[in-house]
Amino acid sequence: MKRISCEIIQDLLPLYHDEVCSTESVALIEAHLADCERCSAELNAIKAAIRLPEADVANNYDEAAAIKEIAVLWRRSKVKSLMMGLLAAVLLFGGYVALSQWEMVKVPADIIKIYEVSRLSDGRIVYHAKFTDGYEVNRIRYDTDEKGNFYLTPLRPVIKTKVLSERLSEMYESLEHEQYLYKEKHGSEMKAVYFRTSDEDILIWKQGMALPPASEKVETELRPE
Repeated sequence: MKRISCEIIQDLLPLYHDEVCSTESVALIEAHLADCERCSAELNAIKAAIRLPEADVANNYDEAAAIKEIAVLWRRSKVKSLMMGLLAAVLLFGGYVALSQWEMVKVPADIIKIYEVSRLSDGRIVYHAKFTDGYEVNRIRYDTDEKGNFYLTPLRPVIKTKVLSERLSEMYESLEHEQYLYKEKHGSEMKAVYFRTSDEDILIWKQGMALPPASEKVETELRPE
């Protein structure tokens, strides 16, 4: 095997002295030192240059170790604080989004007022509903049962949104869509429609209810385009 030059060995000696060389490098260096006085002298010079009295070594080691431990703990605490802060921010943001976007809360019965349940000139049944607390109804869920009942469940997120105008809290609606959905699902005629709230089911219409003709305002509001 070709002999490694003294220049390369001497470049490696500080690493060898600090015991950070690979096993292969240590074997090569020690084989070279066995018959090279020049490199052995260089290694002894390195040892002499950094040799300190034992007391000084101990004191310096203790101080350095203490400083190092403090630095490590400080870095860990900073990283931990940063991670905890990020986690808290994510949880808070996610919680806010969930509470302000997921429609999961039924409205209370006492804010729903039903007006003008009537019949249009084309035979459709219509009603006028108003939510009186000034908050938006984000979604209405549909449910049915086998007894002919159709349930409209107004839903809101936990964090409610104020409506932009009083008009947006009102509904002029025909029951045509509900009648069609019920017949498609059950193959029979719908018998009653309710608003399902957090307190009770509020009747909108039921079969056999006496209905007055719709007013001109309602006719205009729900006239097909």
